[in-house]
Amino acid sequence: MPPAVLLAAGIGIQVAGTLQAGREAEAQGKSQAAWDEYNAKLAERQAVETQEAAAEEERKLRKGGARLKARQRVGFAKAGVTFEGSPMAVLEETASELELDALQIRRGGQVGAQELKASAVLSRLKGKSAILRGRAKRRGSYYKAAGIGLTGFGGL
Repeated sequence: MPPAVLLAAGIGIQVAGTLQAGREAEAQGKSQAAWDEYNAKLAERQAVETQEAAAEEERKLRKGGARLKARQRVGFAKAGVTFEGSPMAVLEETASELELDALQIRRGGQVGAQELKASAVLSRLKGKSAILRGRAKRRGSYYKAAGIGLTGFGGL
C-alpha cells in the first residue's frame, strides 16, 4: 500500500477513536448522573424514614411519660400526700425532663433528615456536573478530531 493511503487510514482511525472517546465520556456522564439521582432518591427516602422514626420515638416517650406521671400522682395520692411543695416540684421536674427528652428526639430526627436532604441535593448537583463534563468532553473530541484530521491531511 502506498504510504499516503496508510497515513490517511491512520488519521481516519485517530479521528474515529477521538470521536468515540467523546461519545463514551458523554455516556459515562449520563450513567454517573443516573446513579447520583438514585442516591438522591434514596437519601430522600431515608430522610422521611428518619423523621418518621423520630416522631414514633417521640410519641412512645410521651405516652410512657404520661403513664409515669400518672403513676407518680397515684403514688402520692395513695400515700396521702397533697400536691403541694416537694411532691408538686417532683411532678413538674418529671414533666419538664420528659418534654426536653421529647424535643431532643424531635430535633435529632429533624437534623438527621435535613442532612439526608442536603445529601440528596448534592448528589443531584454531582449528577448534573457529570452530564456537563461528559458533554464538554464530547464537544472537545470534535475539535480534537478536527485538529487531527487537518494536521494529518495537511501533511499529505
